[in-house]
Amino acid sequence: MHHVKAIALDFDNCVILDTHTGTGSEEIKDRGWFEVFKEYDAAELGPVLEKAKNDIAGGKGDRADVAYAIMRHFGVPEAGARTQIDSRCAAFDSYVQNGIQTIGVSDEVRAALAEFSKHTPTYINTATPQISARQSAERLHIAHYFKNILGRPGTKVENLRAIISQEDIEPRELLFVDDQQSGWQAAQETDARFIGIITKRNTAWHHDTPFETIRSLTELPSLLAQ
Repeated sequence: MHHVKAIALDFDNCVILDTHTGTGSEEIKDRGWFEVFKEYDAAELGPVLEKAKNDIAGGKGDRADVAYAIMRHFGVPEAGARTQIDSRCAAFDSYVQNGIQTIGVSDEVRAALAEFSKHTPTYINTATPQISARQSAERLHIAHYFKNILGRPGTKVENLRAIISQEDIEPRELLFVDDQQSGWQAAQETDARFIGIITKRNTAWHHDTPFETIRSLTELPSLLAQ
């Protein structure tokens, strides 16, 4: 993959992915909301959660927006809502951070990160709040592989454009690796190159796609060498 001068990686289910099961931190986040709002019926909470997540896809919103949508659906009074949102998000973040530590990053993925980040500026571009993503990377001892870790409040599109500007490169010289349709859309909007990560939940990518796909970041060094 010649002329790639910078790399951006999504975090959830891209860097944090158990390649044996095809699941990762996205599944942890799913379980986290049910834990944080366990007083509500799971069958009713599920559709509300899915709609809220779709509404913020690609970094158009964050976990505070998800918490607020759930609370609004279940009729939580607006008075004092901000305090409760902050409390729910803190509990959610704690649950997710612990879950991410459980999945961890394999030695093989660490070796791949070390290999391509040594020669090519490598960034995280995630819809997760930037502070939380940075904390996760530091706790996993992988933060040093990344030139910067970008997340909310920036959208994935805004973050890609920021990388292009900082590196002073053409859009097609930036490669973005993501597991979500919103990531593919962000790459198209910025004219960046794209590789999709195949996961268990993203069944649409299990067949033909208009872009290259991999199942693990361990495959990326060989593609970059082509």
